[in-house]
Amino acid sequence: IVLAAVGLYVLLSPVSVETEIMEKADLTETFTASATVTPKNSQYVCAPLAGQVTEVLLKEGETASAGDQVIAIDDSEARDELERQKTSLEAQKLGVKSQGNSAKAEVAVSRQQLETQLNQARTTYEQLYGENGNAEQLFQIASENFQVANVAYWKAYDKYDGSTDPTKQSQLSALESTRAAAEQALVEADNNRSESTKSYYESLIASYESQLSLLDGSVKAVNTGTSASGQQIDLQMQQVQEELNKTAPTSPTDGVVWEILVKNGDYVTQNQPLYRIYNTDQMTLEADVLDTQAALLKEGDIATAELADGSELTGTVSFLSPVSTQELSVLGIEENRSKVILDVDGLSEKMGAGHQADLTFSVVRKEDVLQIPSSAIVPGDNGDAVYVKAGGKAVLKEVELGEQSGGRSEVISGLEEGDQVVTNPYDTGIKKGTHIK
Repeated sequence: IVLAAVGLYVLLSPVSVETEIMEKADLTETFTASATVTPKNSQYVCAPLAGQVTEVLLKEGETASAGDQVIAIDDSEARDELERQKTSLEAQKLGVKSQGNSAKAEVAVSRQQLETQLNQARTTYEQLYGENGNAEQLFQIASENFQVANVAYWKAYDKYDGSTDPTKQSQLSALESTRAAAEQALVEADNNRSESTKSYYESLIASYESQLSLLDGSVKAVNTGTSASGQQIDLQMQQVQEELNKTAPTSPTDGVVWEILVKNGDYVTQNQPLYRIYNTDQMTLEADVLDTQAALLKEGDIATAELADGSELTGTVSFLSPVSTQELSVLGIEENRSKVILDVDGLSEKMGAGHQADLTFSVVRKEDVLQIPSSAIVPGDNGDAVYVKAGGKAVLKEVELGEQSGGRSEVISGLEEGDQVVTNPYDTGIKKGTHIK
């Protein structure tokens, strides 16, 4: 009798459940994205004249002040060429001012010099880059020669290093010189096959052709006695002088060196970018999010940024790209993604360009709707259903559900505000009619 009473008590005692009172609220979605720290203001510093990089004075990440030299360039060849152009133009101007055969003779001498220089430049260009150009072949030969010289030197080094025999030391010294010469030849051959050197010769040829064209104009000016050609030459001389007046490339602003785009020994053409520098005053976070996520965002939305050191900052969406690009995910799935840029106060004090941060967005999918935890949904006779606490019992109510997000589901019909929904039916094992508390 006692056991039966205990069993009946257990059977009739109410089951403890967790509930949530139904009320309207915004249905939100939370998603994360990886972001890269990017400065708002950055600029490339370019070579004022063609030349060879002789020294990289600062590394990426180091701070430069306005006027600091970051890359040193030997532009003596370019300046020599400009001086030759200047001399040639001065000769042309003299020819325009002079009359008769003496002026024509001087112009003819200048033309002959230019034609010789042009032919030499064309011959070199054809040998290196023409239809039967051998720039690549010369590089292969130089590479093989260096490998042979390098192997020979190190074999001798392993054999003779430390020896006091003058003959052996002499052989080792000779092999070292041969190796150094082969290495220099390899550097020159590698430089000759580069696009920048090819561009240099193309610009050189164009310059000679331009000067020859000006010479032809000079002859006509002498014959006609006009000053038009002289004025044109003055303009050309002014342009050449402006090039000669250019100084070494320096940092245009206080900032951090972002990228070094050249290395020691590189040949650079005029206006070729040397490095990139950015101002730390305004830093942003850039992220590529799924286009379905981007569609939920708008300018002014807030996101939380977790930095590498674990600290958190608040960012504000300042730009949403209208363009979507197709990318492969880490799983090899094609995804459409859009760029999002956020302004973050205090970011420059924490991180530099290129660093990563984790963004967390929380956006509204649907405003002011009835919603329940998805864990509350159970199978009903005709679809989805939930248990509602009514009169101390679990009452099964069928519901029509809408959108789902963040572990919650929109309720279109079947429930009303104020209903008390059981949120953990699977944990408690309740059924229709179970006494609950």
